[in-house]
Amino acid sequence: MRHLIIIAFLAMSCNLGALFGQNQTSKAEAVKEISKNNLQANLEFLASDMLEGREAGKKGADLSALFIASQFKSYGLSPIAGTEAKSLEDYIQAVPLVWEHLEHSSLDIRHGNLLLPLEEGADYQVTSANASFSLEGKVAFAGYGLNEKTLRSNKNKIQILVRAIGLPDGYEEYHNLSDRQLKRKKNQLAKESGISAILEFDPDSPVFQNKSIEEADFGEKKKTKYSSGIYKRSIRQADAEINTEIPVFKISHRVLSALFPTWKKDLDRETHKKSVELKESSFSANLTAGFKSEPFTSGNVAGMIEGKNKDEVIVIGAHYDHLGIYNGYIYNGADDNASGAAGVMALAKAFAQSGIQPQKTLIFAAWTAEERGLHGSTYFVKTFQDLSKIKYYHNYDMIGRSFDPEKPDSSVSFMYTKTWKLAKNITEQNNDRYDVNLNIRWGAMNNPASGSDNAPFAKEGIPIMWFHTGGHPDYHGPYDHVEKIDWKKLESIVKLSFLNIWDLCTEEDVE
Repeated sequence: MRHLIIIAFLAMSCNLGALFGQNQTSKAEAVKEISKNNLQANLEFLASDMLEGREAGKKGADLSALFIASQFKSYGLSPIAGTEAKSLEDYIQAVPLVWEHLEHSSLDIRHGNLLLPLEEGADYQVTSANASFSLEGKVAFAGYGLNEKTLRSNKNKIQILVRAIGLPDGYEEYHNLSDRQLKRKKNQLAKESGISAILEFDPDSPVFQNKSIEEADFGEKKKTKYSSGIYKRSIRQADAEINTEIPVFKISHRVLSALFPTWKKDLDRETHKKSVELKESSFSANLTAGFKSEPFTSGNVAGMIEGKNKDEVIVIGAHYDHLGIYNGYIYNGADDNASGAAGVMALAKAFAQSGIQPQKTLIFAAWTAEERGLHGSTYFVKTFQDLSKIKYYHNYDMIGRSFDPEKPDSSVSFMYTKTWKLAKNITEQNNDRYDVNLNIRWGAMNNPASGSDNAPFAKEGIPIMWFHTGGHPDYHGPYDHVEKIDWKKLESIVKLSFLNIWDLCTEEDVE
């Protein structure tokens, strides 16, 4: 019954009529069309339990795509093919993908004939792998896994490395890296040093919290951010070669202490920083994992306001997918990234209602499968007919939170291509001139080709700008809910974006 209600709602949305082409309004008047009510209506629907966490390839994501397409059609946007929209499917770009499901894994720790009995989920879990493998070898302790001189001297003698999550004192050059970037750096160093697999541990967490997920009081460290099994499946492009990544297993302190009884002393940050040498265990390890491939199709959603110049395009995008359901918990992803998708829809509606025909063509897009590897935006860039036409890319990813929901603030990060000085200039100008009053943390980046859907565009040399309100304790957890959204901040960010894009697409007020 509820799906019939959704379909009826979508059909009603499509009959609201095209808004584009009404009497033109000024920039100052047009920005007023962006409101909390509009943002809240779309965000609450996308982050509702009905959409089951919007996991790419699942029913909830498919319904989300249809909903966004219905909104684009009701605003009067055209499909990016330039044809008349005959159905909602005309707004959806099919993205061929492949699930890689982890079906089984094992970890055996041996000392001669002695086998240490281990339980998956209690003693170990696979946290990073994308292809079946089986390997056995010597095990060595390497502290935090960042001592390049020590690791590069390995020369394939050690196959399996044990390392700690995070950073020790020192290594200031890595402090600006995100957790994902730091792990990628460590993995690359290990791979270049002849390491075949990683056993990783959290110095502050002796056991896994897999049986349940408890919401901690705000400000306290969560026992777990997400259920351990949620990443037992990964996605790749259907036509992509499998780039086998180095397998990473997380291990408990019980396993760690069996391998290296003095690991706490060896890891001491004050007395051993940067001095941890490879320390071989008397145990060997055998690791296996088996994956199953399953092809499927998910969809990007895109609509267009054609400009006077069809050869100059601005793309405005945000991913709409999230992590789905695991162990009975729905990962609603209100901030990540229903907030961004709602922002894109609000911008599309405001530009359509303004009645202007911009100088540059505007493409509004909602990407699929960002959470599993930026696949939707990557496919769009790969298949776009002429990338030289795309002059700028504007990205939203997590734009709806203050760190503490009980203490709203006005801070937001604004990342942009360092050489594109205009991005900062117009953002400062519009923030002040129109009393948006956001506290902006500037992030000029030489090569902003990581982190979110800006990456595929930046890799092609396209200047980007990206709004992001930062991490919080509910990131990639089951408690990223609508009631924690900072609506005033969200509205302010979308208004500032509108003002920026207006300047770029109309070539007004650009200094």
